[in-house]
Amino acid sequence: MATNGTVRSADVETRAQRPNAWPARSRVALVNGSLLLLSLAAASGAGEVAVRVLAPQQLILKRPDVWKAVDTLGWVHRANLRTTINTGERSVHVVTDQDGFRVGGTRHTAVQKHVLLLGDSFMEAFQVEYEESLAGLLEARLPARIGMSVDVANTAVGGWDPPQYLLQARALLGRRRFDLVLVSLYVGNDVVSTRPDRFPPRAPKEVHALRVPRRLVGSEWVDAVLYPINDFLEVRSQLYVFLKTRLHTARMRVHLAADYFPTVLLRTEATAPRWEVTAQICRDIAALADRAGIPTLFVLVPTPYQVDPAAFAQFLRGFQIDSAAIDVDQPSRLLRLALEKQHLTVLDALPAFRVAQSAGMTLYGHVDNHLSPAGHGVLERYLEAGVAAKLRDTTPDDR
Repeated sequence: MATNGTVRSADVETRAQRPNAWPARSRVALVNGSLLLLSLAAASGAGEVAVRVLAPQQLILKRPDVWKAVDTLGWVHRANLRTTINTGERSVHVVTDQDGFRVGGTRHTAVQKHVLLLGDSFMEAFQVEYEESLAGLLEARLPARIGMSVDVANTAVGGWDPPQYLLQARALLGRRRFDLVLVSLYVGNDVVSTRPDRFPPRAPKEVHALRVPRRLVGSEWVDAVLYPINDFLEVRSQLYVFLKTRLHTARMRVHLAADYFPTVLLRTEATAPRWEVTAQICRDIAALADRAGIPTLFVLVPTPYQVDPAAFAQFLRGFQIDSAAIDVDQPSRLLRLALEKQHLTVLDALPAFRVAQSAGMTLYGHVDNHLSPAGHGVLERYLEAGVAAKLRDTTPDDR
């Protein structure tokens, strides 16, 4: 017993005298972690420099102050703006008039023909300079065709839908003179299922603030952590923008891309009421204009998936959809038929875009998939004759 007791006492003394291993391990882990972070920082810094020198990227320049929340329409542009914005393609000047409508740097004083343009972000065109947009090109090219100066009141606002086009038309047609109402319908998201009478004031785009996730679900972590990190990096790091662009398909698969799935491409949507609802809203816009003696022209703007086979293939891979479930012509075809059923004049730009795409033209942006300068040019050339014919047919006596 004494022997056992002695052994136990010796063991206790040995353990007491032996240094604790945990602080040493913690120091090693801390050193290794610090070295890893320093290595990652150095690699990121080197990558940032390499991208800026060898493959410069456009940093996003966000300007939430461009919009303001209002009743009825939800949000509009602020009046009398002079600023710049970059959605990922290039830095663009944004100038608005006293009504908040986007205008060019030079305004015409004596104008003979006035066009009211209704639309969403595709006509807002913050991806190109105003002079390269449909509105600017119409103002520049139509005078040579019709022999009269033209002003386009570009009321388009990003995020708007046809119900807001109707509300805007109702507000303007009673107090301003126009010779044509031109309505742009982007078939990717302008085919709506409801028609609200008003929109509460709100910001057009959600601002993601870094916060602690409220639930242990993937979507909550994306919203609370990943989106705020993305918003921080895409305005500061060209390396991040470079990697983000090249991993686009992978990000689509895990729902980390801004792309949305246009359900109007699904064959199952062919019998949905959305086509008729949208056509009825457009009918009401045309009726408002008709009461003022103003003709109306509707133009269908196609999605990149309908125009570019490579974009369509990436779309299928990213959303992991069976191509048999998709009809890429469906939204343009069914919306055109629904509008024609309401006896409306409609021009479908899809065939013209496909011809231009097959000729090697880049019609949409690489980072921001709105229309490129070439895309606006193709759209203007396609519409020019039809718009000119409508303007020639209208005189002050018609109203």
